[in-house]
Amino acid sequence: MIKSLRQYTTTIYVVCNYSEILSGEKYIKPYVDGIFYRENVGFDAGAYKDMLCTILGWGEVYKYDELILMNDSFVGPFYDWGSYFNLMKDSGCDFWGMTRNFGGEYESFIGKYDTHVQSYFLMLYDSVLKSSQFRAYWEELSYPKTYEETIFYFEHKLNNLLKSEGFLPMTLTDAWGLTFKYNENPYRLYSLELIRDYKLPVLKKKSLQIANTGFENALEAVEFLLSNRLYPANWLWDLIDGQFYIENYVSEGINCLEYFCTKYKKIYIYGAGVCGRNLALYFDKKGWRYDGFIVSDTHGQSVECCAFKDALIDEDTGIIVSVIHKKASEEIVRVVGEKCKNEQIFVIYNCRSLSMPD
Repeated sequence: MIKSLRQYTTTIYVVCNYSEILSGEKYIKPYVDGIFYRENVGFDAGAYKDMLCTILGWGEVYKYDELILMNDSFVGPFYDWGSYFNLMKDSGCDFWGMTRNFGGEYESFIGKYDTHVQSYFLMLYDSVLKSSQFRAYWEELSYPKTYEETIFYFEHKLNNLLKSEGFLPMTLTDAWGLTFKYNENPYRLYSLELIRDYKLPVLKKKSLQIANTGFENALEAVEFLLSNRLYPANWLWDLIDGQFYIENYVSEGINCLEYFCTKYKKIYIYGAGVCGRNLALYFDKKGWRYDGFIVSDTHGQSVECCAFKDALIDEDTGIIVSVIHKKASEEIVRVVGEKCKNEQIFVIYNCRSLSMPD
């Protein structure tokens, strides 16, 4: 990603929200002008704030005509950057991003929200970069303490501020004439269409999360990228497999779910919701066997399931709890634990899958 941007930028800085890079620094050093380390405070918004206000300072920032803010929550590029920069430069906008969210409602914290440019990649032109409003926003920003606060105080608040000051926002999806429904997150649901049909140059990591409603679509996007040799296969599958790591369960770098499945003759997926059905898709892609879904109540299920009370569970049976809510997972583990040993239970909630960056 950094190497691909080098030919279109004069300066690239990398900010790490930890004290050091343990390995691999040699791969980015040839393409960057500086690597900075900071305490992990405020997520990506905190890193941007420190770079602009303190590490570089506004005097240095104002030497540039354009500013890109981007985090590491996506992979790519699958296509050359040049066409996108030219397209958006000619659009007359003041700032732009990859995709637009057309508004929706979160279950907690934020509530309803308006249409906005999604913030994982932001290009800000001179009109915004040199404005007093943009500077004041960063100087006054308090470090977000949670992911939800980052969405509200960074993505939504910055969008709303710039729009209220008359700056024109735009996205690649706007330029392509794409609209989405209320509560639809385009990169989560339509990875394949965006990449294949419209040449979106990136894939969000969270699209590959087992809890994502659009997981099947994202897997199809991966297959498209691989069949067209647009990205290294092992990197994409490492992302997918890596979400099943559980701290101290087995050695780092080993797919804990695969390790678990090899221990038992029979494997059941407990739960047939979004996560459970996505697990079945994942098993199919990996060529793994599973013996069906078990649930607490078979009434109203969209796939064939067996009631847990009727399931034949012995010492050769492994059970994957695919429910992604903590309390529900804990209750299921308690109930399942009455029929088998704890080591026969693999809990998806405990995996890295719920902590992939957005």
